[in-house]
Amino acid sequence: MPPFIEAALWGLLGGSALVADAAIAYLAELPQRLVATVMAIGSGVLISAVAFDLMDGAYREGGFRAAALGFLLGGTAYTAVNVYLSRRGGEHRKRSGSDPEERQQSASEGAGLAIAIGALLDGVPESVVIGASVLTGGVSATMVGDVGGARVT
Repeated sequence: MPPFIEAALWGLLGGSALVADAAIAYLAELPQRLVATVMAIGSGVLISAVAFDLMDGAYREGGFRAAALGFLLGGTAYTAVNVYLSRRGGEHRKRSGSDPEERQQSASEGAGLAIAIGALLDGVPESVVIGASVLTGGVSATMVGDVGGARVT
């Protein structure tokens, strides 16, 4: 199978979790405790994938400078976009709960833009990593768990 098709299939598998998560959130009223638990698990998966799989590979392949620079640039870009979106009306985009007024604030004008840019910031690096993983010998189980599972958050 050509590498670009394999990369596309792995990306489709990882991205399918986003659609499944959206369907569950749309169709079911989930208890706050369950949402918090799933978010905590997703955060742990993401942190462990970055620490053990991605950063280790980046260090081995590119050395300390390249790995540290990529890590810092990614964190800086994420923080800058987060601040920008908060100032443009997306400050309530992370609110959840049963209070109708709180939910109305979550649906503010900036929330849609925040979700779109967040998906872009999340998806581009993951797609690059999946493609690079295919080219260098295959996609690890950790990567599939990171790309698919961490989106639950």
